[in-house]
Amino acid sequence: MTENTTFFLGANTPFGFHSLFRELYDPADGWRAYILKGGPGTGKSTFMKTVSARCEEAGVGYETIRCASDPNSLDAVRIESKKICIADGTAPHVLEPKCPGAVETVLDLSAFWDEAVLRENRGEILRLFAENASAHRKCVRFLQAAESLSRDVRRIALGCTDTDKLERYASRYASRTFGVPRGIVGQELTRFLSAVTPEGIFIHRDTLDALCDEVLVIEDPYGAVSAALLSCLRRYALGAGLDVIVCPCPLHPDAGPQDLFVPQLRLGIVTENAFRRFDGTSKVHASRFTDAAAMRSHRSRITFSRRTEKELVEEAVSACADALAIHNELETYYKRAMDYDAVTRLAEKTAAEVLA
Repeated sequence: MTENTTFFLGANTPFGFHSLFRELYDPADGWRAYILKGGPGTGKSTFMKTVSARCEEAGVGYETIRCASDPNSLDAVRIESKKICIADGTAPHVLEPKCPGAVETVLDLSAFWDEAVLRENRGEILRLFAENASAHRKCVRFLQAAESLSRDVRRIALGCTDTDKLERYASRYASRTFGVPRGIVGQELTRFLSAVTPEGIFIHRDTLDALCDEVLVIEDPYGAVSAALLSCLRRYALGAGLDVIVCPCPLHPDAGPQDLFVPQLRLGIVTENAFRRFDGTSKVHASRFTDAAAMRSHRSRITFSRRTEKELVEEAVSACADALAIHNELETYYKRAMDYDAVTRLAEKTAAEVLA
């Protein structure tokens, strides 16, 4: 990816925090990583924004990884042309060096805080950490309940789907769009395009603009057809030697792709449902692959499940917002203790190393 793109590499899911941080860098492929350590409010996100700003000024493309718990904050910056990344290595996406010094450089921002200030507020800090963890657990419980309803609806929809017809469509589309197999297999990245955040279901729409000239929208309120269709198209694209970016759904990350990007073709294929709407260049309706009469026989059950799922997701978003408010209060204690001028000097020094 040469364009400046934005994704999530972690998401709040029904199974807890789902991390894709293993995708950040490959030590065997010549990558280097700067791993930032430090507490909340110690300047990790600002540090990464400084590095990305210097890349922007130098005309160097980069990938921004945002935080699902606060989309205004950064979790990582990945500069593919330099094979360098800078990442927040603290919980819940803990990163530890695999080959310290040779591959990873650990930058510990705790070197720039006054520990005495933090000890003075030990009781409040402990309380806020506990309350923040409790709010995140509450978010997960609501997502678990929502996922159980969504899974039931997907099972019904899949039972009413003509999979042979779906696979024939996928084969025709792939032949027309991806071409014939080239004797090589493409490479695959996994990212979250969307996530459950304090602001609701947040979608990185700017990434579609950066990566795509063509966007195929799969209109699928139930998720079964789109996941099956995208799984087929992913396989065909890789078999044609094309690199892909696969984006799972944060509400059910193990159910198959929700979105698929083929950067070499500047093509995106995205799923549209009650939580996300897109303006695409073309659209395919999941209903063309399903038995309408069979679906109608489950109408009342599906209607109840979808309505309740939406309410549960709204409660999860509210819990996520509570967690962020607590986190922001926690940051105030660390901000009092920090020497931010020293953090800024280290960020500028690191940016110069990255660009050198």
